[in-house]
Amino acid sequence: MKRYAALLLIVGAAAMLPMLAGCQTLTDTPGQNAVRIDHAMATDWLQVPDNAEQILMLNRPTQLSDKPVPSQ
Repeated sequence: MKRYAALLLIVGAAAMLPMLAGCQTLTDTPGQNAVRIDHAMATDWLQVPDNAEQILMLNRPTQLSDKPVPSQ
């Protein structure tokens, strides 16, 4: 039961994290702050496919050797 409670707490905290992504300053209205956060999140999500390709090494061959690898 404690494991489920801890897991629920972690999942709940992760779900609340986007709400804490920015701080309102004295010069920004809540609307301007929301627009800035939405723009930053949209820009970050545009980078996800490139990052996935880089992690999975799909976008370019690895540079483990300076010798060309024969195709057959």
